[in-house]
Amino acid sequence: MKIDIKFRHNYGYLWYEKQGIYVKGYVIHESTLYQKEDLVKLLLEHLEKGVKLENILTTFYGIFSIAIKTDDKIHLISDTTRTFPMFYAVANDEILISDDTFFIKKKIDGQYNKDLKTEFLRCGYVTGPETLINGVYQVQAGEIVVISEDGQIMRKFYHDYTVTQDELLKDSSDALKKEFLKILDKAIKRLILMANGDTIVIPLSGGYDSRAIATMLKKNGYENVILYTYGKPDSTEVRVAREVAKNLEFEWIFVEQNEDIVDPDYPERDFFLEFYKYAFNHVSTIHLQDFFVFKHLHDNSVIPKNSIIVPGHSGDFLGGSHLRKLPIPKSKRDVFNTILIKHYIVNEHIKLSPYVVKKINEYLNSFSEHTLPYSLDDNWNMKERQAKFIVNSNRTYEFFGYRHAIPLWDLELVEFFRRVPLEYKTKEVIYSDALRESVFKDFGVVLSQKDVANTMALEFYHRIFHSMEIFRHIRYFAEKNLPSQIKRPLKDLIQKDENNLYVVAKPLLRKMNRKWYLSEFNGIVAEWCLANLEGV
Repeated sequence: MKIDIKFRHNYGYLWYEKQGIYVKGYVIHESTLYQKEDLVKLLLEHLEKGVKLENILTTFYGIFSIAIKTDDKIHLISDTTRTFPMFYAVANDEILISDDTFFIKKKIDGQYNKDLKTEFLRCGYVTGPETLINGVYQVQAGEIVVISEDGQIMRKFYHDYTVTQDELLKDSSDALKKEFLKILDKAIKRLILMANGDTIVIPLSGGYDSRAIATMLKKNGYENVILYTYGKPDSTEVRVAREVAKNLEFEWIFVEQNEDIVDPDYPERDFFLEFYKYAFNHVSTIHLQDFFVFKHLHDNSVIPKNSIIVPGHSGDFLGGSHLRKLPIPKSKRDVFNTILIKHYIVNEHIKLSPYVVKKINEYLNSFSEHTLPYSLDDNWNMKERQAKFIVNSNRTYEFFGYRHAIPLWDLELVEFFRRVPLEYKTKEVIYSDALRESVFKDFGVVLSQKDVANTMALEFYHRIFHSMEIFRHIRYFAEKNLPSQIKRPLKDLIQKDENNLYVVAKPLLRKMNRKWYLSEFNGIVAEWCLANLEGV
């Protein structure tokens, strides 16, 4: 079969090819940074020694995508967060590989899958290896795809986030906190090695993740740091972030998200349609929450061109925050319901097709009975929502020409939390406890949004709704049984639009004649993404 490899997107990080090996991103291996030609050489050295790909990849820290073309097959490899998406198709006696699904669709005259359009509208992305285009597939997080010269496809995960009882760590909570802090420090040192003195720019929220990165950089003596926060001036996030930045003595920039920075006609602008195609790629809802904020920073040259953007993805997830949202699933059936309730939560007027339900069941049935049910929930979240929506939000930084890094997805940190017992993620939460006691306290940044909430509604949301066990059961019941016409206004009553997302959604609402609900923001963007397909 003819092989056509076209990697077209060189925003932020560039593709590099030599001797049939294509690489993008960076790797830290044995305390040395590898990129471009050096990364190709490292791979060749290991492969020539007969080291298996799976064993090589478990020693790589960083973010990367790799394609290896040999005489009789092609290997496509994604890092554990699918940081740089790759796609493939076998059609018309040709093997097509690209980072651009629009290119592949045109080559094969691909048709859209109606069932997967429904899934996209309900959760904001296409799960598993498929895309919205029949016959076009994506390389999943932590996956190796092998395509033989006759077009046969083999898929294998070299990493997942599931765990069995025997794998759980047996240490005390104090010992686990010490180990977590030790690994976190190593992850930050790897970030510093990669940054090599360049400006690190951190989108600073009111939560712990971005604050942990900023504080650990201060602790390690890295001073070339800029923090920025956006939203409404009186929001709890802004109040916390301002105080954190002040105490850390880092430069802090506040950008008010309002109509001054959001072009009311942006859906028709050429630059935005280019971004849409790049970030959407027939898999993911584009992430607009901070797009115009970052565009404002870029257009006004507020941050240096060689900066590295370092968001806080997704320490809270590793620490168990998503497990604490609902009652802990105790069986695969519980996990099935939990996945539906947590993730298929927008555009609920659209009914899920049996095909999507079948996909979830196939995922669950692919694991043995020894796999702890709650880890099936977390693994699905990591492979799908975290990779295809949260990490995919980094397309914004790349689009404007910036590199990025995600140190809280450091493989050593991920592997540690994979094995942390459930009780230390849901009851005595070692992630947040260790940060408060041993990182934030020393720098005077032990602050939380619940402590600075300036209305009773916000205090209820931050202090009570997220902490009391009874609300997990109430939420589970409500999400499962109440109609969306009731759930949407209830959610908006509890959660406030502190980032002023309405101003971002307004041009889309006008085009689609939809009513505004904060809880439907991502559903609104997802609907626009599909509605706009025929126009590109």
